[in-house]
Amino acid sequence: MWVCIDCGERNTGTPDECAVCHRPRPAPRAAIWEPPEPPPLWIPEPADPEPNGPPARSRLIPALPIAVLIAALVTAAVMGGPRLLGPDRPAPRAAPIPSAAPTTPILEDDTVDLVTVAAAVTDPRAGDVADMLETYFTGINERDYRAVAGVLDPAGEIDPADARQMAAFAEGTSTTRDSDVVLVRLAEAASGRLRAEVTFRSEQKDGHGPPERLDETCTRWRAVYVLSTAGNTYRMLRGDATNEPC
Repeated sequence: MWVCIDCGERNTGTPDECAVCHRPRPAPRAAIWEPPEPPPLWIPEPADPEPNGPPARSRLIPALPIAVLIAALVTAAVMGGPRLLGPDRPAPRAAPIPSAAPTTPILEDDTVDLVTVAAAVTDPRAGDVADMLETYFTGINERDYRAVAGVLDPAGEIDPADARQMAAFAEGTSTTRDSDVVLVRLAEAASGRLRAEVTFRSEQKDGHGPPERLDETCTRWRAVYVLSTAGNTYRMLRGDATNEPC
């Protein structure tokens, strides 16, 4: 039986609607969950007091293997730990920084004079002239054209203050290496000047040889330089030379 909530009619059986007002039978209510009763609370009984006196031997025995194990692990960590990271090897050294390549060639032995004076030259000025020639030829070998400019007379064939003339001179001697320079004669010239006769050997790259033999890489020269004088200072005014292959 169920009672209609609208008209209060008591309906028997299981009709789907009220017999009087025809209201649909309400759906049965879902069961309401109620928590089960908790189990009875368990209260542990107090433990028996330990007897007085030293602890029993059986309680120490389990602790010993644990202590030994811990000590073994510590030793393994100290002695074997680094080996776990890989084989021992020295720390890599930083690659050395290469030094900058010199911008000018370096003579094999710069303590040996490039220019020598022939025994036949007895003029007391030969030493100072040889020093001037040393500066000139060493400057060419080391591409130190500032040093070369220092022994050129501005009134001569090449004006050291003229950038274009010096650039042309540098280009013409850019691959040249002179050696066997010998002052073979020193004589007076007009207007208080000197004539210095010099022999030397030059090596140069193919294409930089004398104008008549551009492909020549080794040449022997005999040059005569006219020098201006100012006390013990000598500078080149001009030069003339002959040459032949080595």
